Amino acid sequence: MKQKSKFSKTFKEITGKLFDLRKSNAHIVLKVFGIKMTFKWFLANQLEDCCCIPDLEYVLSQGTKMVHPVGIVIHPGVRLGKNCSIYQNVTLGCDQKAPGNVPTLGDNVCVFANAVVFGKIKIGNNVTIGAGSVVFRDIPDNVTVAGNPARIIKEG
Repeated sequence: MKQKSKFSKTFKEITGKLFDLRKSNAHIVLKVFGIKMTFKWFLANQLEDCCCIPDLEYVLSQGTKMVHPVGIVIHPGVRLGKNCSIYQNVTLGCDQKAPGNVPTLGDNVCVFANAVVFGKIKIGNNVTIGAGSVVFRDIPDNVTVAGNPARIIKEG
């Protein structure tokens, strides 16, 4: 009978624990920049490894939810309203020609995956920005926008 290596046994123990963690839908609590954060994604280990958010404390103080915290970039000058939701690979940034020109988002804004919002623009309250959208113009309250460039596709 073949004897298992120590590495093989340890690997099975670790993967078994990860599987149990995922199976029970447990949360991983991390301390990033002195702030306790909870991730539902069992493979996430450090937010700074997968996102670029210089002013994380401000972002979290606004009640911002990072639904899939991977590849999110938020310029330190961006102003966020209360209770925004930001999905993976979203960029909230400045205009290349004017680095100080950054967006301001209203309350309850949802920015779906791979969207880019840049420039000195205002996004209204209760706005949904569709996946893959490029937003560089002001958006009024209570609308859904999508596309490149983003256009209003639904009001109310």
